[in-house]
Amino acid sequence: MNYFNGPISIISDRFYWCFFSETGEAVYEATVPDTITSWVASAFAINDETGLGVAPSTSKLTVFRPFFIRLNIPYSVKRGEKFALQVLIFNYMDTEQDVTVTLKHDDGAGFDFLQKDGTSKKPLSKDSKSKNYNMRLISVPGGGVSKAVYFPIVPTQIGEVKLSVVAQSAKAGDAVEQRLKVEPEGYRVDRNIPMIIDLSEKTAFSKEIDLQYPHDAVEGSKRARVDIIGQFGFIDGSHMHKFCKSSGDIMGPILANIDALVQMPYGCGEQNMINFVPNIVVLRYLKATKRAGAQIEAKALKYMESGYQRELTYRRDDNSFSAFGQQDKHGSTWLTAFVVRSFKQAQSFIFVDDQILQKTFAFLNAQQEQENGAFAERGEVHHKDMQGGAAEGGVPLTAYVFIAFLENGRKKHEHLQVKNDKAQHYLEQHLNEIKDDVYALAVVTYALHLAKSTKKSEALKMLEAHKIEDTDGSAHWTAKAGGEKAKDTQQYFYQPRPVDVEISSYALLTYMLNDDKEKGLPIVRWLSSQRNALGGFSSTQDTVMALQALGAYAEKAYSPTFNVSIIVKSGADNEQFEVTPENAIVLQSYEISSLDEPLQIEAKGNGVIFAQAQYSYYRVATKDDMPFYCTKDVREVHGGNRLQLDLCCNYTKPGQRSNMAVAEVSALTGYRFDGDEIGRLTDIADLQRAELDKEDTKMNLYFNPLGSTPVCLSLFSDMVYQVADQKPAQMVLFDYYDPEQQVKSSYSAKQVRSLQDACPDCWPSVEINDEGSGMTATRADASNAATITATSGVLRLGVLSLLIHFLTLTVV
Repeated sequence: MNYFNGPISIISDRFYWCFFSETGEAVYEATVPDTITSWVASAFAINDETGLGVAPSTSKLTVFRPFFIRLNIPYSVKRGEKFALQVLIFNYMDTEQDVTVTLKHDDGAGFDFLQKDGTSKKPLSKDSKSKNYNMRLISVPGGGVSKAVYFPIVPTQIGEVKLSVVAQSAKAGDAVEQRLKVEPEGYRVDRNIPMIIDLSEKTAFSKEIDLQYPHDAVEGSKRARVDIIGQFGFIDGSHMHKFCKSSGDIMGPILANIDALVQMPYGCGEQNMINFVPNIVVLRYLKATKRAGAQIEAKALKYMESGYQRELTYRRDDNSFSAFGQQDKHGSTWLTAFVVRSFKQAQSFIFVDDQILQKTFAFLNAQQEQENGAFAERGEVHHKDMQGGAAEGGVPLTAYVFIAFLENGRKKHEHLQVKNDKAQHYLEQHLNEIKDDVYALAVVTYALHLAKSTKKSEALKMLEAHKIEDTDGSAHWTAKAGGEKAKDTQQYFYQPRPVDVEISSYALLTYMLNDDKEKGLPIVRWLSSQRNALGGFSSTQDTVMALQALGAYAEKAYSPTFNVSIIVKSGADNEQFEVTPENAIVLQSYEISSLDEPLQIEAKGNGVIFAQAQYSYYRVATKDDMPFYCTKDVREVHGGNRLQLDLCCNYTKPGQRSNMAVAEVSALTGYRFDGDEIGRLTDIADLQRAELDKEDTKMNLYFNPLGSTPVCLSLFSDMVYQVADQKPAQMVLFDYYDPEQQVKSSYSAKQVRSLQDACPDCWPSVEINDEGSGMTATRADASNAATITATSGVLRLGVLSLLIHFLTLTVV
C-alpha cells in the first residue's frame, strides 16, 4: 500500500459541534483536522423539566499516520540571516524506508540555498540542469523511528515565505507547506494620516498625500494602504461650526479593530481595561443608533466578558484594584475608581457581581478625608498627571473618584454613599488654584457638570481659555505651557501626548452634557485625526477617554444618509470604492504599490465618511537616546547555546521619575527566553511584572516609575534553532503614559557563529545516485527527537436519549 498524504491544511483544537434532535439519536461524519493526536467527544443536554444532563462517559478517537514529516522553523527570522531548516521524518511502518526529501526552490521562492563555502545559490529555473542541491536522501528505520535532514537557507524576501517540502519513498510519502515570517532588520515605525471626507455641502473632494518615509528607512520595508469605512456620526447643516462643516466617521475604525486598538502589552490591571471599556462604548453606540449587528455584538460581549474576568485577577483582598493585584503593597484609589466606573457601565450588557460593586465603592468611600472631602491615594499611581502638583494636591484624583460616584447615581447604595457635597465643595474651593493646570481643570469641569454645580459654567470658561483652535477648524487642549507640541527627535511628524487627548476628551464629554454639538464638533475633528491606524490612540487612558467622548458625540449626532464614490490613485494604479449605508461598517482597504509617488484621493457624492492612509517602515536603532538610558552586556553560557543579557536602565532627567515604564526586549533569532526565569525576575524590587510573548521570543518588562538609580536585571535565552549572521535584536523602553518618551536600541552576540559551525549536518558529505528517479542528491545521516503533525480521518458518533445535544470534540 502506498501512503501518500497531500499538504497539511486543516489545523484546529476544537473542530465540531453537533446539534441533535429531540430523539437524541444521530450519526455524523466529519473530517478530522490535520493533527496527530487524540480527540474526545463529550455531550450534554438541557431539558425544561430535568435541567442539565451530562453524558456519563466520553468517546475517544486517536488519529494517526504511519509516515509523515514535520518542519521545525522559528517564529520569525530577519532577512539575510542564515538558518538551518530542519525536516523531521517519522516512520511508523514495519520496514525501513529510503526517503527522498525535497525543498521546493523555484523562481520567486523568497530564499536562497546556502552552500558550504558560504555563497548563496539562487532558485532554479525550470530548464536548469543543475545538481539537485535542494534534495536529501535518508534511510529511516521502521517501528516509530524519526530522523532529520537539514536545508541551509537565507531568506531574501520580506513577508511570508512559503516553504514546501515533499518526502517520498517507494511505499509512502508526505507533503507539508508552512509559511516562514521574514522581518526586516531594525524596529517597525507605524504612521497614520486620518482624513474626513466631507461632501455635506459640496459634491467633490480631492486631496494629495505625500507619504513621508525617512531617508534611512530599511530597504524593502516600506508598506502603505488606504482604508475606507462608512460614516457613522455627523450633524446636519443647522448645527455646523463656521469653520467645520461636519465630523467624519467616528466609530467605524473602532468596530473594525475592537480587539487590537493599541499596539502595547496588556500585562497590568489598567492596561487590561483596553480590552474591556471600548466594547461598552461600541454596544452603547449600536443600541443608541439601532444598528445592532449580531456578529459585532457577539464579538464585543465576548471581549467584555473575558476582560471582566481577567480584571478580577487584579482585585485585592481589601476590595480595591491595583496594577499588579496582590503583588502591590496597596490598592490604588485611582485605578479602583476607573474599574468600578467601567464595571457599572458594563452591567447593562453582561453579568457584573453587584456585591463586588458595593464592596469596591465601600473601599473608595473609606479613602475620603473626613476634614476636607478630598480622596487619598495610598497606592502606587503610575499616571503622574492624576497625582496633581504641589499646589493643587489631590484635586484631579478627587474629581476622578467623584465622577465614578456620580455616574453610579446618587441614590444607589446609600449606606456606602460618599459624602458628595463635601467632595463637590472641595473641588469648587480649589477651582481658582488649578486654573493653569489644564489636566486637573478638564477633569474638574466635567465632574462639576455631572454634579450640576453652580460653578460649572465658571469652570468651563476657565477651560475654554486654554483651547487651541487650529486652522483646519479643529480644536484641542494641551498640558504643555503655551500649547507647544513636544517632538521626539526620531519622529517625523507631531504625535500628541496622551494627556492632551485625555484633556480634549473631557472637554468633549462636558459639551455633550450641555448638548452643545456645535462646540463639540471641532474637538471631534481633532480627536479623529489623532487616532492610530487601528482606531485607538497611544495608551490605555487616552484611548478609553477618547472613545467614550467620541461615542457620546456619535450617539447624539448619528445620521445614516450618505452615498460616496471614492477613487484612490497611486502612480499608474487606481482603486475605486463605493460607500453606502448598506456597507458602512465594512472596512475597505487598498494596498499601495507605488510607495514613492504621492497618493491622490478623490471623492464625489453626498455625506461624510472617514478615510485613512496608513504606512509603515523599519529603521535601524543607531544609539540610545534620552530620556532613558540602558546599558547592555551579552555573555555566552554553555558554549553559546545559552545567552545572558545584562540590562541596567534608568531615567535621565535629574530629580524626576517617569510614569510606569515598559520595556519590550526581543531575543536574537533562533533563541527563546527562558520562562523558568520569570519568577526570579519578579523578585527585583522595581520590576513589577515580566511576561513572554511571540512564542517566547519577546519579553515584556513592567517597571515601577524609574528614577536616576539604575534598575539592573539579567535575561536568559536558549538556542532552539541554528541561525548564523544574526541581525541585532531590538529593545524599546518607553513611558507608558507618554510614549514619546522612549529609547530604541539593539544588542548582538559578541561572538559571530557561522552556519557551518552551528549545523555540521547541513551539508552531507556523501553523494549517491538514485537510479530509480534519475537524480543525484546528497544522503543525510542524522537523527533527532520525534514530534507530531497532521492527519485527516472520519469520525462516526452516535449519542442516545437526550433532548437537545451539543457535541464538542476537544484535543487532549
